[in-house]
Amino acid sequence: MKKVLMALCAAVSLEAAEHALYTHSLEAVGGFALNSSDSKLDDNWNMGFRYNYNRDTYSNWDIGALQFSFDYSGSTDYVNGYGETSVYRFGSNLLWYADNESDITPYALIGVGAQFFDNESGGEEDGVFGTFGGGIEYQMRGDFSLMAEGKWLYAGDSGDYILGNFGVKYSFGN
Repeated sequence: MKKVLMALCAAVSLEAAEHALYTHSLEAVGGFALNSSDSKLDDNWNMGFRYNYNRDTYSNWDIGALQFSFDYSGSTDYVNGYGETSVYRFGSNLLWYADNESDITPYALIGVGAQFFDNESGGEEDGVFGTFGGGIEYQMRGDFSLMAEGKWLYAGDSGDYILGNFGVKYSFGN
């Protein structure tokens, strides 16, 4: 009987989709960047890393996490023939989780950041951007999730960009 109760407790704890259980999480993502015609860049693959500081939340209106993000698109061609560039994007986002009883948790994000280009001769310039987006997490177990996100980045005259990513998230700490 003890073995059955222990197995039941372990199974329930693995299905916990509670972000407040862990104070930190790391994400590794990969995806595709869709660049507007104003940006002078071809669409390209990208990769990224995220660090989340998760907060104890008491409602869906509370900020669930503060996120620091890094996205990288390498060897992206300019549409006007001025060669290629790599794009480095650093950002800070606020996340709101729609906590629920299932293993699937949607979230919304808003933030700001800065982007840098290796080669600015094609018309792109280093600068700041605003971010708006959202995503969904699927809890494989309490500390490990699969996730997908979409972000719209607005950089003023430089254009706007849409980043779609898939990845994994590992949560830790207490």
